[in-house]
Amino acid sequence: MFSVAIILLCTLCSTDKGKLEDIETYINERPDSALQVLQSIDISSLTSNEVNHYHLLLAQAKDKCYIDETDDSIMLGVVDHYKSKSDFIKLFKAYYYIGRIQQNAGRDTDAMYSYTEAEQLLDHIDDDYVKGLLYAQLGALNHRSLDFNKALAAFNKAYDYFSRAGKTAHVNYTNLDIGNTYYALEDYPQAEITLKEVLSWASDNNDSGVYLNALEVLCLVYQAENDISSLHDLLNGGHFTDIKGTLIINTAKAYDAALNGNYSEAHRLLEASWALTQNSRDSCMIYHMAYIVSNEQGNYKMALDNYECLFNLQDSIVRAALQKPLQSIRNDYFETKSAYNEQLLQNNKYRMYIVIVISIFTILSLVLVYRRRMILKDNQISAYMELADELKVSLAVTNDKLIESASDKEHQDKLLKEMSEQITMLFSRQFALLDKLSNTYYETHGSSRDQDAIYHQVKNEIENLTTDKKHIAQLEKIVNEYKGDVMNILRSEMTNLNEMDYRLLCFLFAGFSAKAISVFTGDSTANIYMKKGRIKGKISRLSPEIASYILERLA
Repeated sequence: MFSVAIILLCTLCSTDKGKLEDIETYINERPDSALQVLQSIDISSLTSNEVNHYHLLLAQAKDKCYIDETDDSIMLGVVDHYKSKSDFIKLFKAYYYIGRIQQNAGRDTDAMYSYTEAEQLLDHIDDDYVKGLLYAQLGALNHRSLDFNKALAAFNKAYDYFSRAGKTAHVNYTNLDIGNTYYALEDYPQAEITLKEVLSWASDNNDSGVYLNALEVLCLVYQAENDISSLHDLLNGGHFTDIKGTLIINTAKAYDAALNGNYSEAHRLLEASWALTQNSRDSCMIYHMAYIVSNEQGNYKMALDNYECLFNLQDSIVRAALQKPLQSIRNDYFETKSAYNEQLLQNNKYRMYIVIVISIFTILSLVLVYRRRMILKDNQISAYMELADELKVSLAVTNDKLIESASDKEHQDKLLKEMSEQITMLFSRQFALLDKLSNTYYETHGSSRDQDAIYHQVKNEIENLTTDKKHIAQLEKIVNEYKGDVMNILRSEMTNLNEMDYRLLCFLFAGFSAKAISVFTGDSTANIYMKKGRIKGKISRLSPEIASYILERLA
């Protein structure tokens, strides 16, 4: 029971990643089984790396099962993934199989690019089999584009790699391609040698497909060489006993029959060949052979008719072939231009969105900053107005205190009253202006610009009370006159005080409150109380008579 539990646990713990690794071990030998397993996997449970591995294996399995995919969109992502990972083996396979998909779609230029990118990675690959596959496809693409020399070089490399890998079947498939390429290069002796090797292998291994293809190309070789004897021996040597007639074989038999005087059989074979045609090139082959048979028979009118049909059909094929690259280039140009314009439009949209967002943000920021600034100004003005009102009240209180604290002596009362009147007169102009400006600010319905100007004027007038030396000097003169020359005594007895200390004492002798003095000095009330206590401590250290004289007037 314990062993069974362990086995079940291992089975349950097996992941789809393990499946992918297992598939890679048998996908080349059993691609159909690999495809079934891959299609049963739920890719939603895979990681990003596993999903790309999955799509790479799926493309490989479909290619080996002859399922011709034509959409390379997924594989483009796989290529980009393995580029970023620097996984050269998987990147090589990704380039190869995306090339196969592009080749299936007829996009030979894209396929050639993908195969060339894969070829750049060969130094990182130790698998001779996949190298052979790459060069086999490069050979096929070059052969299709009529670059037979490059095709032959690629097929020879594929032949060598397949030989090293021990892939006998692939060696002979490639040998068939080599023989066909020798035929295209008009190297007929070498083509005949190569094709006979393929025929021998295909016969020994019962590979009817390769056997038939080799026979067809060999027939074309003998016809091109005009080797009538070899062609006759090939066609009547028992090679075609179990093989159905194909277009090439039928036209070859018609050619052999006409050369041996059996014209009716030749025409019958050509008529039967029309049912085997698939494109214009096949039709050209029949017209060409019909021309040869009619000319050999002596029916020159029929030969001329067949030749004219061949000429017209070839002309249309050549014209289409010449126009196709131009049309392809034209289509590619407009597709590229359309994609560029679409991307440009998209980029412009993004730029416009960014500009709009930045503009909105900037406007909102300016509004908020301006609103904050106005709030701060309103608060400052309110504070100044409050201080101005406090100053007015302080002057009134000072006046009342001076009157209330006056002695019964008529002369002292007169002095105090005169001092109060002179102080009030000294600051009356500033208070009147402040009062007028304050009322104007709160009552006006003008623009914010007008209110801003009033604010600055209020601020300047209040600050003048702090810095105007003329007013400070007049105030000190009044204090000396009505307070027994107390400021002059202070200046002579306490030379260690600074000017701001003298100014503070002058305001205190005049009877102003701490809040009122804060307007004149620009200092906080807490600091004023602290400085007052410190100065009183210094005064108390003077001689008793002078200290008592000063403190009595400071109370």
